[in-house]
Amino acid sequence: MEPEQLKQYEADGCIFPVRGLFRPERLEEIDRLLSTLVAERPQVEKGDEQTLAPEDLLNLHLTCKEVWELCREPSVLEVAAQILGCQDVSVFTSRILCKEPGTGKEIVWHQDSNYWPLTDPFDAGTLTPAPRVTSLWLALDEVTRENGAMEVLPFSAQPESRRNLPQEFILDSGGSTKAFDNFNLSLDSSKLNVAQKRPVLLQRGEAEFHSAYTIHRSEPNRSERRRLAWIVRYCPTGTQVVPGIRDSFDEDYPLVPVLGRGAVEAPAGALPLAEGAEGAAAKSLAAREIYLPCFGNAVKELKK
Repeated sequence: MEPEQLKQYEADGCIFPVRGLFRPERLEEIDRLLSTLVAERPQVEKGDEQTLAPEDLLNLHLTCKEVWELCREPSVLEVAAQILGCQDVSVFTSRILCKEPGTGKEIVWHQDSNYWPLTDPFDAGTLTPAPRVTSLWLALDEVTRENGAMEVLPFSAQPESRRNLPQEFILDSGGSTKAFDNFNLSLDSSKLNVAQKRPVLLQRGEAEFHSAYTIHRSEPNRSERRRLAWIVRYCPTGTQVVPGIRDSFDEDYPLVPVLGRGAVEAPAGALPLAEGAEGAAAKSLAAREIYLPCFGNAVKELKK
């Protein structure tokens, strides 16, 4: 990332479009991998006990080696390290987010920081949540207003959003926090400077990075075209989860080192999706073991 881009990220809490992270042939590989995982996800009509929404393929880096390798892309890690200001980087979460044509959820205005009970390791000696996280958002399809482009409020539009907004901004709809998909802590749009929102319009292969505090939302996909994205959240190694705040993030939640100190070749449970022939992939996908992390702590075992 060029110095002026880094300055823009620090000023706005986001930067886009970021170009040139992946070669065209690597993008094709990524598209095939993510498309396969979306297509083979658990669905009731396939005989599974429950359906996994195509937007909610979470943390497959813990169970799928190819997804973990995608988290390790050197070009992405270089940018993440620049933004985080350190060379020891861990993966906090990953997500395959596919808004299928004519469907998909609306994601309400929110700050990720309200959901992520993480310490800032640069602020030693405190367990107060202050997540130092940067999120990669990679477009595998063209992203338009019609197919549900993300909208962001830069720090310059809402200066107080450089940290958690005051409580009077937050609307709490309640519900369980054991799964990862309960957006119960939305923001009151009447208190936001939405007139200065910016649509994140991207071409295939372009990316966006944003902080844990950047206010954002997205519409459903009202078009006839898919909108597939790959998301990874990176944090400094040494970050800790503060238990007892969000049930989906407890003291056993894994933050996996990916660069520098303690970096691993793969998480212990990551299995190869494809080993030469299709047999290994079919076996893994049929067993549904790969998708277990998507259900958070609400579902310990996905039954076939």
